[in-house]
Amino acid sequence: MSHKFLNLIESTIQKMTNGGVLVGDRVSLIDGYKSKEDFKSLPDSVKEYITSLFKDNDLNKKVINIKTEMPSRAPGNEDNRGASFFADVAVELANGLYDNKNAVTVPVSIIQVHDDGINRSPVPDSQKYDNKVQIDPVEPEENEEQQQTMTQQGDSLKKSNLSTATKNTKIPSKPATPSPAVKESYTSQYMPING
Repeated sequence: MSHKFLNLIESTIQKMTNGGVLVGDRVSLIDGYKSKEDFKSLPDSVKEYITSLFKDNDLNKKVINIKTEMPSRAPGNEDNRGASFFADVAVELANGLYDNKNAVTVPVSIIQVHDDGINRSPVPDSQKYDNKVQIDPVEPEENEEQQQTMTQQGDSLKKSNLSTATKNTKIPSKPATPSPAVKESYTSQYMPING
């Protein structure tokens, strides 16, 4: 019986072989991006859209796809990837939820990557809310403490027996005495009865 094996050769796309960005990276525009030739060569409508996408809100912008100027048609073939890369950037509406319909293709030369490490992206201020819950411990007032130890009995409140003890309670007890059955068992021959 003969088996036929196929050699599978995979190439891993890494950050530095892909224009310095990876899918999922959080990005922003670099300072002075408008003076870069890659930005100047874009149509005016695309320039305006890129500027408004990055500047009009504080939501995170994430890379959802990376393209090259001369893409290869064969899978796994990186011979003609070139040195010019473009990134499709989308607004992250919630953690992992992207606005793919309004994504834009941006030259990699005008964006910078923010390294969040193993942490998730920071939460934008527009997605935070002021929590009104009091979480600092507060000493109870005397009346409030008294109400916590009261029970409803009929139409009135009466003091309950739910207070915490402040000293140990001695429980009366006597030492255990051996049963007469123990004296007659076979273990009494080799084990002492009292200890």
